[in-house]
Amino acid sequence: MRYSLPISPKYDSPIFEAVAIQIILGLLSYLILDFGQTAQICGIALVAFWGGAVVLIWRHPQSPSKTDIELIRFGFLPLVVLAGLLAHFVWHLRGVE
Repeated sequence: MRYSLPISPKYDSPIFEAVAIQIILGLLSYLILDFGQTAQICGIALVAFWGGAVVLIWRHPQSPSKTDIELIRFGFLPLVVLAGLLAHFVWHLRGVE
């Protein structure tokens, strides 16, 4: 028995592409020798991205807008940059960095 989610098939390709981008960036972030700081930033961005993606899909399950599709497809990239800037700022305030 095959189970399918009650969401539009328009989400299939952007979700697949987002997962591919996240796997590539995640593996590259683990290769950087900075005591895991880049991997932590990637993990923070990963959790934030999927939280946002779930909200987007939940709000428009059958009729995604073009913006929804593009945010799911490429939204992880600017989110990693933003998470990096915010993490360094917070680490600086805490005296960790």
